[in-house]
Amino acid sequence: MKYTIPPNLGKVRVMMAAGGKYAVWNGKDGRQKFEILCRKRKIAEEVALKINTKQHTGEIEVLNG
Repeated sequence: MKYTIPPNLGKVRVMMAAGGKYAVWNGKDGRQKFEILCRKRKIAEEVALKINTKQHTGEIEVLNG
């Protein structure tokens, strides 16, 4: 699934979400909330690293297989 990364996102971190899934989250609520749900912690950490080091082109594809 492809996600669009906003330009003013800031740092993201991995957290435990509901249902035993992991989320890549920017720590905000409301309109500025950014969250990507992942099944495994390893995938979530890889996504967070790509976003924090800006190794993306404004979009990121996450494979939750």
